[in-house]
Amino acid sequence: MMMLFVLLLSLASHASSSKEQHINSIFILAGQSNMAGRGGVVNNTITGITTWDGVVPPECRPNPSIFRLSANLTWVEAREPLHADIDVEKTNGIGPGMPFANALFANRAVNTAAIGLVPCAIGGTNLSEWERGSFLYRQMIGRARATSLKVNSNGASIRGLLWYQGESDTTTREDAESYKARLETFFGDLRLDLQYPLLPIIQVAIASGSGPYIETIREAQLGVELLNVRTVDAKGLTLEPDNLHLTTPSQVRLGEMLADAYSQLIPSSISNHARILTTQFNLGSSVASPGSIFILAGQSNMAGRGGVNDGKWDGNVPPECAPNLSILRLNAHLVWEEAHEPLHADIDVGKTCGVGPGMAFANEVLRAKGGVLGLVPCAVGGTTIGQWARGSQLYTQMVRRASESVKAGGTIRAVLWYQGESDTVNSADAEAYKANFERLVTDIRSDLQNPNLPVIQVALASGEGQFIDIVRKAQLETTLPNVKCVDAKGLPLKPDNLHLTTMSEVHLGIKLANAFLASFVFFLLFLLFLFSGDHDGYVCVFPNNSTPPLTLNLPGFYRQGTAHTTVYCLTDAVESNCPDVNHPARRRRRCLEEEEVPPRKGRGGGGGAPWRSRRCCGEGGGGGAAMVGEQPDEGEREQADELGRER
Repeated sequence: MMMLFVLLLSLASHASSSKEQHINSIFILAGQSNMAGRGGVVNNTITGITTWDGVVPPECRPNPSIFRLSANLTWVEAREPLHADIDVEKTNGIGPGMPFANALFANRAVNTAAIGLVPCAIGGTNLSEWERGSFLYRQMIGRARATSLKVNSNGASIRGLLWYQGESDTTTREDAESYKARLETFFGDLRLDLQYPLLPIIQVAIASGSGPYIETIREAQLGVELLNVRTVDAKGLTLEPDNLHLTTPSQVRLGEMLADAYSQLIPSSISNHARILTTQFNLGSSVASPGSIFILAGQSNMAGRGGVNDGKWDGNVPPECAPNLSILRLNAHLVWEEAHEPLHADIDVGKTCGVGPGMAFANEVLRAKGGVLGLVPCAVGGTTIGQWARGSQLYTQMVRRASESVKAGGTIRAVLWYQGESDTVNSADAEAYKANFERLVTDIRSDLQNPNLPVIQVALASGEGQFIDIVRKAQLETTLPNVKCVDAKGLPLKPDNLHLTTMSEVHLGIKLANAFLASFVFFLLFLLFLFSGDHDGYVCVFPNNSTPPLTLNLPGFYRQGTAHTTVYCLTDAVESNCPDVNHPARRRRRCLEEEEVPPRKGRGGGGGAPWRSRRCCGEGGGGGAAMVGEQPDEGEREQADELGRER
């Protein structure tokens, strides 16, 4: 009998170990108490002792295919409370982790044999306690990296971060107002250190808080627009009597909301699609001639003063700014050479240059999409926007350098612009900033013959005068198409309270890269969507020589009745809202009464679904009839097919 018991125990252990070896979808759970879980935790007001009631809803029950990484870095079967050996100073109860994992299996949202959860949340922690270099940050990164050593090489990878934090940042105005910038920096650092620049992140907008600035934190969380970051809103979920922590049913609902958000964000892993398409749509192929070129312009914080003290640069080059043979710079003599810090040393010659955002930006973009990148430094410290007006020396030099950069091939993908500190000195300059900037963008696009050239500007973190907020308002409210604003507010400054530190420049470079990558990946996803088979919704076909739009105001893919509606925008000029069926840039529209016509060509066999038109409308949208679909003519079909073959 004893031998039989040992044999059965051995078989059970082997089965568990075998299942563990098939973990290939790993999720990090981090933040503070509502992620760690306080559902069912009761506080005895007389003794002051907190206890968990032990109630485990069906949605949170153990599953032989769900594991957790224990405190000693061992995979064990997951069960509530998930954070019992992690958030050890508190009493843990039900959190969102188990209902999240069970919902993924129930919804078949992941194609995996087993899920691994990596609990890292600690109650009562401020976002500053999660900054890069802190104990909590290092512990989280260490646990995440350990997962790759605990499973075999069958495709196991970290699929996402679940983040619920912010309650402790509601107590002071300073923490609340700087939260958005610090949160985006944290997400960027995490992706960088995990070497996963498009890591899916699902964060939770808080339902409660420890202080009076709850709405400020919520606004920051709901305003995050980083690629592959989604926010689920916990507002309205029932709280425990302490008015701070979610009840057990609320945690179950939150877990299901997180699973839904993940399923919508990654129908079949956006990041994998991006990697596949990156190899197919590589923008550069020659070390001597970069394929993707970026103009860096503005004043000192773009030129770089990171590590400069008393007129000397300390020579410190962070890993994120290290040279790479695939990153080139156009030097003062208009010759491509390997890029290295300080990027602007022979351009901003009147000052001592140090680390700027350029190299961190380039390394991040290179890591995400490959190719050969070219940087064209043009920034000069201490300059007002008036000194960059068309016809000025700085403007002429920038346009000349930009024009020279493409003579050997390649395409200017974006202008990175960080300027405005010198326009904070007097009210007139500050009030005129928005009009001056928009005129500058228009002039650059005109002179470079690229009317849709993306421009990514930086909203000031500091200034030389008292009108900083006026200039920031102008920058943040710019509404030109294909102009995006990255906010530097909250990034640490040097003792001069004007220039960014070395690490702030690194963080800014990563922010700029995220802004650019958003446009690039959406472009690739459109092409993937277009040529992957039958689909619903709006599709935009971009000409071969076009620049991907910086922002795509894409209506959700939809099905109306039983008909599939597909719209092609075949235009010579790409517009940011090209998918809009009523966009004036569309070459033509022709609607027919609902009918089916021969299948599309060039779809990789099988012909695909027929073209459809749901309603009839007049030429140019006249007659008051709303257009739901259209029938492209044969020429348009041939152009779309030709584009597909060339891609």
